[in-house]
Amino acid sequence: MRRVPPFLLAVAMVALAIVTMSPAPATAEPVTAPAKCPAFVLSDAVKEPMVFLARVTGPGKASKKDGPVVYPVTVVKALKGVAGGSKLQVTLNPGVCQLKSLSATEDYYFFVQKKGDTILAAGTLPRVEEYTDKLQAEIAKEFPEAIAPAPQQVSFSEPASPEGQKLVKVAAPGVVLVGVGLLGLIIVMILGRRRSA
Repeated sequence: MRRVPPFLLAVAMVALAIVTMSPAPATAEPVTAPAKCPAFVLSDAVKEPMVFLARVTGPGKASKKDGPVVYPVTVVKALKGVAGGSKLQVTLNPGVCQLKSLSATEDYYFFVQKKGDTILAAGTLPRVEEYTDKLQAEIAKEFPEAIAPAPQQVSFSEPASPEGQKLVKVAAPGVVLVGVGLLGLIIVMILGRRRSA
């Protein structure tokens, strides 16, 4: 076997280093960073003319590829600009910052506007948010009368029927018998420990 001269080995190593460290050729299209969406801000969202919690009742239908998607919804809790129980068609604009799709039978908060006959969730800020307990608590601060209704007044009274009074008369001797039985068990336990000791 022939030995490779050290000079030739050094030249090969330098050439390999130059090839591996050279920059990659430039591509035809520049790579751009995706646009960053702003975070959902409830105080801005509630300024929309229609605010409600609704359940999606079916799949969305797009009018064209990558175009707006229309979802059938039923209003569960009306907060502003809509009546409770209404069946609506909400158009979700596929903007960068909007939800891409909604799941059927799930609840969402909608912060939308009406443009002609179309109820539209669009713009550069998120306008549809999935229902969460945290969001519900924040919305309760914005719409306290709608989210937390006033508690109903409850009153208690004595039973007017004689059956209620009979129950008290029947239950009283039973309570006394249970008490006497427990007292007897305690005495037997105490006496049983003293004899065995």
